[in-house]
Amino acid sequence: MSAARWGFVALGAVVTLAAGVVLGLFVVKRLESGEWKMIDRDDLTKVRERLSLVRPSGPSRIIYLARGPLEIAPGEDDAPAGVSSVVAAKKNAPVKVPGWKGTEKGWKQVVACVQKLWAPFDVEVTDQRPERGDFVLVAVGGRPTDIGETNKRVGGLAPFSGDVIPKAVVFVFSQQLGNQVTPVCETIGMEVAHAYGLDHGYDCKDVMTYLKPCGAKKFLDKDIPCGETKKRPCMGGAASQNSHQRLLAILGARKPGTAAAPAPDAP
Repeated sequence: MSAARWGFVALGAVVTLAAGVVLGLFVVKRLESGEWKMIDRDDLTKVRERLSLVRPSGPSRIIYLARGPLEIAPGEDDAPAGVSSVVAAKKNAPVKVPGWKGTEKGWKQVVACVQKLWAPFDVEVTDQRPERGDFVLVAVGGRPTDIGETNKRVGGLAPFSGDVIPKAVVFVFSQQLGNQVTPVCETIGMEVAHAYGLDHGYDCKDVMTYLKPCGAKKFLDKDIPCGETKKRPCMGGAASQNSHQRLLAILGARKPGTAAAPAPDAP
């Protein structure tokens, strides 16, 4: 790796949910100095230009839900190697995530729920480590303090650039979420979608929302404003985001006759 490094830093889009839990959104900036520094929205255009020069354009088509303990190192995202830019921004030292501490039944329900969320799209959701190296890693378990996040109410963290980040590592702090199936599932949905370039949506039924729950969430096939506690332009300047259509454009639709991989039986 050259002297230039990738830094992921909080953008300020950390917002309280109804249950008192918050989720985190990160943005990417390449730093020629090799130091981690805060960035603002004015940097985002340059960020995307730099990313297009050094990252592959294709999305990872496997979402790997890791339930066991993991050790994650800091650096540019590389899921197979267990390297995370979020860790680089938060602690810049290896961290240990303890893994899922809920029940076996609860885990199977989480996997099935995540598979249902992503069922419209050409992507596989599995809790078995993929044999090939191109996947999104979801580190499920523990609390935000495990990776150096000082806000103890954070429920999940993910890298974000407004574009696809292949081989991203995202975190969902299931213990912080009480190992509850629906909050864990929907947090996984949001954090993975950030890695595919999706912004926050201002509609309580969308997976990408911070608004108070109003029933089951999904990736809405509807143009909605972006925002957290109030409406704002979407990243890149668009007036709205259709999370369903955006993911279709990135991943394509699931092919007829195929299905997300089912959760395996317990050994």
